[in-house]
Amino acid sequence: MLDASLWWESHFEEFLSDFSRIIEVPSVSKEDLGNKEEPFGRPCREVLEVMGDIVRGYGFDYLIDDYYYALLVWKGEVDETIGLYSHLDVVPVGTGWAYPPFKLTRFPDKLVGRGTGDDKGPAMVALYVLRYLKESGFRPRHTIVQFFGVNEECGMEDIDYYAARNPAPAFGLVPDALFPISYGEKGILEMDIERPAAPGSIIRSWSSGTASNAVPGLCEAVLLLDTLPALGPGNDVEKVDGGVKVTAHGTAAHAAEPQGGVSAQNIMASALLQSGVLPDGDKALLKAVLSLFSDYNGKGIGAPYEDEVSGKLTHVGGFSRLKDGVFRQNVNIRYPVTLDYDALIASIKERLPEVGFSLVHASNSDPMYVDRDLPIVRQLAALANEVLGTDLEPFVMGGGTYARHLRNTVSFGCTIPGEGGAFGPGRGGAHQVDEYVTLKELKSTFLIYARAVPDVEDFLNTSR
Repeated sequence: MLDASLWWESHFEEFLSDFSRIIEVPSVSKEDLGNKEEPFGRPCREVLEVMGDIVRGYGFDYLIDDYYYALLVWKGEVDETIGLYSHLDVVPVGTGWAYPPFKLTRFPDKLVGRGTGDDKGPAMVALYVLRYLKESGFRPRHTIVQFFGVNEECGMEDIDYYAARNPAPAFGLVPDALFPISYGEKGILEMDIERPAAPGSIIRSWSSGTASNAVPGLCEAVLLLDTLPALGPGNDVEKVDGGVKVTAHGTAAHAAEPQGGVSAQNIMASALLQSGVLPDGDKALLKAVLSLFSDYNGKGIGAPYEDEVSGKLTHVGGFSRLKDGVFRQNVNIRYPVTLDYDALIASIKERLPEVGFSLVHASNSDPMYVDRDLPIVRQLAALANEVLGTDLEPFVMGGGTYARHLRNTVSFGCTIPGEGGAFGPGRGGAHQVDEYVTLKELKSTFLIYARAVPDVEDFLNTSR
């Protein structure tokens, strides 16, 4: 085998060139499943085509399946597969970027751009691992596939489409989490709830958040007033046609780890309640909103659950809108792996009428959990710790990846705990403004996966 570290360094400029092409495609997934040519929007179609140019250039077969997903296929001696599952869609950009979101900005120690960490960077590293193995003379017995999805961030219809048409892998890795390895994922419950606006409301419009799976970093409202006093830190007030516009600025964070976030919706609601300008009906609505999202661990929605394996339930109000006299609120919940869904939804349904809301829609994805003592799980965790020089423990996470939709599959990297925070709170992470990936994370992931893929091959060959 060629020296992996030297190979990476000698091919890094090529990597950057390929990576830049993928970052430049604004592939925010927007479901239009009736559109056979672009089921998730034109940019998602485009990013699959651009990746196809890159993959075929390195001598791999590449198949696009109805533009739901694409597959790199490296044919082995048997049809059973080793799968690498990554996605090329990204969450909406939002506002407040210091650097262009769809251009790769290079620093000595990091690369900035939407998708650099989640998940275009890991997807590109996985491709380069397969290129390295191929050029090193590695010949897999199992067929190796790399899955490129374009609907991971808003429904995962892509992986469901794949799973319905293809057998589960003999073993699969998802480079869309943290090292050393995630052996379980919390359940994900996404809900839409609503409450009628009160008669005499002065809130003409309301818009908070851009995605279900993030603490809202921005909230905007227009009030039917001539003037409004300053509302304090985090809020901007300006005169507009027909009223006064208020903009609240929070700190976005992923719904799986919301504790570092500050909800712009909560900032707005608190400021308006303290202003003294709201009629009673609007006060009641915003008090209800604050009651639901006063914490991140389920108390507000009547579900303060936790277990020993996966910790506390978390919940966020991803986005909300006021339209046609109805306040509509999205809620994103990550619940413990041992919690029964029926018990969870029953608790929430009991709580919602207390604050004047009703449940309109609920979408559930069951938890995923495998034995952390499986030999391959221990082996991969040890490999990651060896390369990183760490002593990290396998874990259960609140995020949802393709692993929950596939058998024999775990999430494995590519984020190194402790590498974030260079731009301060609320910036630089997945789903945040100025998202970045460090060069250390890219190279470390390459070195880990360059050994992990052959290790999985050896494990499968010896365990049969």
